[in-house]
Amino acid sequence: MDPQTDTLTIERTQRVPRPIVQGGTTIPLQVRNTKTKSPATKGFSISDLSVLPLLSKPILEDESSVDTKALASLIVDATRNFSGKIDDWRFSASDSLDDLILRCANHLKERAKIDHIEVLWEDSDLRLVLKRHIGNRSTVYCIPLESVMPLRWKNPMLFDILMSFIKSLPYINLFHTGEDRVDWLWEYLFEEEAYHRKNGSVFGNCNSVRFFGRYQKLFNEYEPQDWKSLLLKYRPRKSLHKRIKELLSKADTIDFQVPFRIGTRDAYESMFEHWESFLIVDDADSEFSRSYIEMLNECSNEYDIISAYELTTVEKGNIQPFEEGLIYNLNRLEEFLTDLNELLRLL
Repeated sequence: MDPQTDTLTIERTQRVPRPIVQGGTTIPLQVRNTKTKSPATKGFSISDLSVLPLLSKPILEDESSVDTKALASLIVDATRNFSGKIDDWRFSASDSLDDLILRCANHLKERAKIDHIEVLWEDSDLRLVLKRHIGNRSTVYCIPLESVMPLRWKNPMLFDILMSFIKSLPYINLFHTGEDRVDWLWEYLFEEEAYHRKNGSVFGNCNSVRFFGRYQKLFNEYEPQDWKSLLLKYRPRKSLHKRIKELLSKADTIDFQVPFRIGTRDAYESMFEHWESFLIVDDADSEFSRSYIEMLNECSNEYDIISAYELTTVEKGNIQPFEEGLIYNLNRLEEFLTDLNELLRLL
């Protein structure tokens, strides 16, 4: 974060309750209906635009200041672009630039469904980040490996298809020990297992520890193959295997990168990004999975990490549209992973 960069945030009056991510264990993933980053820096938040004047107090307590005229010009451009014609607006002689900014912000809220406006400035450069609330991203999507590994001997071709596909996914996996949070979880689990073994007590669930020791090398050293070519050649006999092939044949229509284009931060920095809710695990109900979710829950008590936004940026002479079909693509991805999760559980 650049210490010279400051922000002002503008939010809608409506506040969405913040549930926990998931308590203790993963729940069955719910099927959805398909019909259906900006840096966090020092600033303050205004929660009720209809009551509070936008600049009713200093933006920052130091001597930094925003160019109000430039901000007014930029937010007018954004309002025209996202909420239609505003040339018929009327103002009185006593109205200020602050009044214009506030009116535009409310117009974007009412007409363009903008839930959050972040104002970034550095030197004389201004940029707006407009956010639309998607919902509370309260599910961790776990892709289980425990039922896949025995296929190495039972059904080698299906094993190669599934392993190659899973390794192609851009998400964190339980063997990704270079990732700080995953590494911390394993350190905790191994210490717990060693403590209970030393004291002759039973560690509630050491299956994750055994799974790590048994399959880490296999997973990390496995060379992915062209799973699409293998899938075309695969002729399953069992009904379950046919359903897996049918589902994977639809993978080309799924955007697996969409979680990386969704923001989870408001007026302060979150320890987690939205894409970290997509995780390759040993089993969805394992000690590793529960510990990961508990870590998310602990973080959500302090930071609003599960309010997800689609976002776009506005700069002078460069207004980016919201990504078309983002929510639809996210819903399709979640449905696909829900179906995959259930099929892998049945193996």
